[in-house]
Amino acid sequence: MIVDVEGAGSVEPAQPALLRELNERAVLDTIRRLPGISRAETARRTGLSKPTVSLALRTLEDSGLVRPSRTGSDRPGRTGILYEAVPDAALAGAVEITVTGVRGVAVDLEGNVVGRGSASWRSPRSAASIYDAVARCVERVRSAVPGGRHLDCLALGTPGVIDPTTGVLTRTGTIPVLDGSVPAEEVARRVDLPVEVLNDVDLAALGEQSEGPGHEVPDFAVLWVGSGVGAALVLDGRLHLGHRGGAGEVADVPFGRVAAAAPGVVREFATTGATSDGIEELAARLADSGAATGLSAPFTAQAVLDSALVGDPLGEEVVAELATWTAWYVTVLAAVVDPELVVLGGPVGSHDALLGPVQRHLGELLDAPPQVMTSKLGDASVLAGAAATARRTAAELAFGRRVLERSGPAGTGGRS
Repeated sequence: MIVDVEGAGSVEPAQPALLRELNERAVLDTIRRLPGISRAETARRTGLSKPTVSLALRTLEDSGLVRPSRTGSDRPGRTGILYEAVPDAALAGAVEITVTGVRGVAVDLEGNVVGRGSASWRSPRSAASIYDAVARCVERVRSAVPGGRHLDCLALGTPGVIDPTTGVLTRTGTIPVLDGSVPAEEVARRVDLPVEVLNDVDLAALGEQSEGPGHEVPDFAVLWVGSGVGAALVLDGRLHLGHRGGAGEVADVPFGRVAAAAPGVVREFATTGATSDGIEELAARLADSGAATGLSAPFTAQAVLDSALVGDPLGEEVVAELATWTAWYVTVLAAVVDPELVVLGGPVGSHDALLGPVQRHLGELLDAPPQVMTSKLGDASVLAGAAATARRTAAELAFGRRVLERSGPAGTGGRS
């Protein structure tokens, strides 16, 4: 058998140890994807022989990665053992940086939360102070895990664009002190864990893929509207980051400059974008100009959106303008990547007041608009995506630690 390793630049004969690793990985991935599966069904789905699957299962079970779950029947009159992955074979940490602080969780390989922690700030003065808070949050998460078990890795979500080559964080918007820092290095040094860093909206998309409507849709986008505007793309089931990590930065589309040159411009959205700050500024201006409202100043974005649901004239006017801008961003996504689904996320985007008006605008703007849904995960989507990312890494680390390293130094052959 010849195995071509992608990116290796050569084709080499496969070795027995490599074949065992590939077989065990295929069996383990199948069991993780289909818990409660039998030996025979595993063989059918992997294309491996039943003796090969049996050998792999014995190794994986000895390594603490899979276990019998119960007995079942492959066919009438015959019972067999069903297998599942061991959820606590590894633990993963997930942390999200927000404008008010950090929050984190520890999850097992099934995604069950086994520990939580958080750390807050008022006005962070430096990137170092934020990364110190991340470290405090991780320590609190660790302390909350029963039995004092250690974490195997950490996934971190942050505003901004992470350069995939250098790891440098830029365009952080709401937390400008983070610009120019290298979060993976800064956090890894503080928490002594492998750290993977992703943009928070990209993680929200992975959260929607793991636990939301993106689970069954190969091509979808998340349009995030909150303190900033951004989008994330999942194409053919994979997160698309772009050449410099900036795919989905729809706030770069120059709607503001176009609107600023037009008569009757809504100044707030032209300068701030369709954000929570823009909502509050627009509501204040409309109130000053005499618009009827049951709200009292100072206005908050949440209160303005809530008022639109009960028919407040000022709230309805703000939402009408917000929906126009949001629909424009959806049309950009539809024209460029043609996703089957766009999920509206973020504290503004996921508000119930926005969905209906956006759908109506899209019906006017596009002949075949994508399906648009409101995120059901709410403010949990970023942390859900970070947890899903960390779980995959933890699973790989567990496999390497308990199977590959067990074979000993290279060339010894290990246990067959």
